[in-house]
Amino acid sequence: MRVGGQGKNNKIMKKIIPRKTLFKKALPTAFILAILGFGLFSYDNNKDFINNFQSYHLASYATLFSHVIFGSNNSGNLTPVLEVFPGNKNVKNLNIKIMLANSIPVLVYHGIVSGDDLSNVSLDNFKDQMFALKKAGWQTVTIDDFYLFMKGEKELPDKSFLLTFDDGRKDSYYPVDPILQALDYNAVIFVITKYSLQDKSGNYYLSKNELKQMLESNRWEIEAHTREGHNIYKIAQDGKQGHYYSNKLWLDNENRLETEEEFINRIKSDFISAKSDIEQELGVEVISFAFPFGDFGQNTVNFLKAEQIILDVAKSVYPIAFYQVWPGKGHSFNYPAKDSFLIKRIEVKSDWSTESLMTILDAGKEKSFPYFDNFEKYRGWIKTWGQLTFSNNSMILDSNASTTGSSAFLDGSYLWDNYSYSANINWVKGRNISLLARYKDDENYTACNFSSDSVRVEQRLNNKNRVMVEIKNYVNFPKNDLNLSIRVNKDKVECLVNGNIIAYTYYLSSVLSNGGIGFKIWDPQMNNSELIIKNVSVEEIK
Repeated sequence: MRVGGQGKNNKIMKKIIPRKTLFKKALPTAFILAILGFGLFSYDNNKDFINNFQSYHLASYATLFSHVIFGSNNSGNLTPVLEVFPGNKNVKNLNIKIMLANSIPVLVYHGIVSGDDLSNVSLDNFKDQMFALKKAGWQTVTIDDFYLFMKGEKELPDKSFLLTFDDGRKDSYYPVDPILQALDYNAVIFVITKYSLQDKSGNYYLSKNELKQMLESNRWEIEAHTREGHNIYKIAQDGKQGHYYSNKLWLDNENRLETEEEFINRIKSDFISAKSDIEQELGVEVISFAFPFGDFGQNTVNFLKAEQIILDVAKSVYPIAFYQVWPGKGHSFNYPAKDSFLIKRIEVKSDWSTESLMTILDAGKEKSFPYFDNFEKYRGWIKTWGQLTFSNNSMILDSNASTTGSSAFLDGSYLWDNYSYSANINWVKGRNISLLARYKDDENYTACNFSSDSVRVEQRLNNKNRVMVEIKNYVNFPKNDLNLSIRVNKDKVECLVNGNIIAYTYYLSSVLSNGGIGFKIWDPQMNNSELIIKNVSVEEIK
């Protein structure tokens, strides 16, 4: 019996052993297949990231990794900021008084590249700027929040800003996204739908699939930058080229320029197409447009009516539109207004250091009364034309070989309304000096204009100048250690020399009910104007 039983068991064992052996041999194969399957699955889900990855992107992911593993203190002592700033997911219930924003800056970048070039910001510089902003208490807002703020329908915390990128480039996304994630920041990217949403993205522009991934992260918003308008087009028979929106195009097949009606139909079609492309392909609402090259018609070559037509047509499609601000357009931050349509953006230059950006933002914030400046440090004076320098605790305005004068204004003084503005100066040369008040931009302000034989009160509205009152034959006019003043109180304007009222008038336009301060010098001869300002003081009139 034992022998027979033992034989039977041997037969069973012979069957079991091959099965175990087969399992052992199959296990590595199955493991390899599983890895391959997971790899294929991962590649399919991350092929855009893998195909577009560049070595310099590692710095962004190293920053994110350090933030996740070690916390914010290893990335610029950010923990206190993250804990107390409103809207942070980990905000603690602390009894902190939150200051509210009166104005909001908008920053615009293009590509974020590996090293310095003349057009784009380097990754190292961008990362440093974002961390410096966070450490200083600056926080990003969404496009919807910004829009409601500009309409006066929503309050936002002080030091809020809108972060934007133009063109829909891959190098605006891949090196940037980990930094946004680390800082709990969000951004808006304006895309050229001809490339990103019509299978023409290539290796430069973001594809439809990538844009969808960006939306899913909840860190990115997609807005319109044009469909066809980001190229240069023929605008004259001789081959001259210009911007798509601000010029009539040359029609080669008909040997003529577009008619005004054709111009309007073309730009309107592009405005509508860019919006509908994004809304239909990505399923999001589009409320804003960024003008390519920041050109909304002010740079026209062949159609003087372009600017007004462009703005009217754009307003019929979009609630707000963005452009890159230049000094003559006034203060760099955006202030709420009922008719807020054109939104200024500060274009961050490739050669700006982190300190440069922070100085510009600090200078652009609204300033309070009383204000005094002896030019020991930069406080936000911006040149709109001519030359502006600072030396020996003085601000110097002068002309050069190609200008007849110079002008500058104080950024951040936009909300000032009733005040007395005085300056101690040395009038070196030139026919006229003007103290500007209620300054909004170079086309809208009031001024006291001083010359050797007269004092005038002027009002400038929509770039049209009006002399409201003029006192002639005023001869007691010293050139050195001179104190000039302008007072604005409701609709009254007064001009003073060394504390004495020389001219005054009422009935200043209600359009100029608020605005900042500035200087302007002028002479009919080139390179014959110079003004040295020793100090400036501004007192509120209650």
